[in-house]
Amino acid sequence: MDMQEKNHDKMPDYLKKFLKEPPLLLRNFHYEDVLEFLQTGVEERYMAGDNIINESENVNSAYLVASGKVAIWKDGIQLATLSESNFLGEAFLFSKNSRMAKVTSETDTILLRYERYDALNFFRKKPEKLFNIFTKNIIEIQQRKISNMNVQLLNLKKRLLNDNTW
Repeated sequence: MDMQEKNHDKMPDYLKKFLKEPPLLLRNFHYEDVLEFLQTGVEERYMAGDNIINESENVNSAYLVASGKVAIWKDGIQLATLSESNFLGEAFLFSKNSRMAKVTSETDTILLRYERYDALNFFRKKPEKLFNIFTKNIIEIQQRKISNMNVQLLNLKKRLLNDNTW
C-alpha cells in the first residue's frame, strides 16, 4: 500500500465522496486542487435544529454541506433546503455585506467552513486559470439559484391569481 492510499484510508467519507464527485463549486478542478481546497475547510458539526448562521453576521466565510441538510430562513419563512455538496455563501470572496438569511440544521450536519483569507491564499498559490474556473462555477451556482427563485415566484403568482378569495 503506497503513501497516497494510506492517507486516503484516514480521510473522512465525505472527502472521499467529494474527490470522486466534486461539488459544483469545484467542478473542473484537478484532483489535487479539489483535495487541497477541501482540506482548507474547517469541519463543524451541528445537531438537528441548531442555528448555524444569523442574518446579521458579516460575510467572511462560506460553508460546504459535507453531510446532512440545512434550511435557509428569511422572516420566519423557509426558502430552501440544501444537502450534501451544496455551498452556502459561495460569493464570500466578493461580498462583505451581512448575511441575507438565517441557516439552521435540519438534521445532524457536518459543514466545512471556508474563511475568505484562507481561500484567497489558496488561489494566490495557484495559476490564475483556477480562480477563473472557480469564479465561473460561482456564477453558475448563482444562476441556478436565480432560476429556482424565478420558478418559485412564478408558481406563487399563479396561485395568487387562481385564488379568488381576495
